[in-house]
Amino acid sequence: MTTSYKLTESDVVNAMQLHGKGSNNTLFILIIIGIVLVLTGIFTEYRGLGFGGAIGGIIGYFSVLFLLIPFKAKKHYRQHKALRNEITMLLSEQGINFKSESGESKLQWSDVHKWKHGKGVYLLYITSNMFHMVPSRALSNEKDFSKLLSKHIGPKKT
Repeated sequence: MTTSYKLTESDVVNAMQLHGKGSNNTLFILIIIGIVLVLTGIFTEYRGLGFGGAIGGIIGYFSVLFLLIPFKAKKHYRQHKALRNEITMLLSEQGINFKSESGESKLQWSDVHKWKHGKGVYLLYITSNMFHMVPSRALSNEKDFSKLLSKHIGPKKT
């Protein structure tokens, strides 16, 4: 399967928000911490700490996710010219090959340790913080792509 695409500013923002959202485990831990803070506020004399901490945490999380990340992602997109090049992606049983006028990246399936999908973009992680972005709109058959990723990498991470 071969496809070519150009990343848009919106693709990069969506990818960075999906990455920045964290995993379901991270969100679960944040919810537990919030509940502990609220309970601390209810059952102790530290009412301000409990409720203020929970509300501050919620505001902070969403501020980063919906204000800071989009601002930074747009800035990076404008600065990094290679992000705007056309990318050709070739999928095979051996791995994935990304090619553009800026360079080439050949990945064995074992090089990709996890993948995510959401907000119209796939993230193929080569480390916990480095990933290749593939917009859903570039794929002729998303189901086949997801099946191929599941087969070679494992189930989608959430």
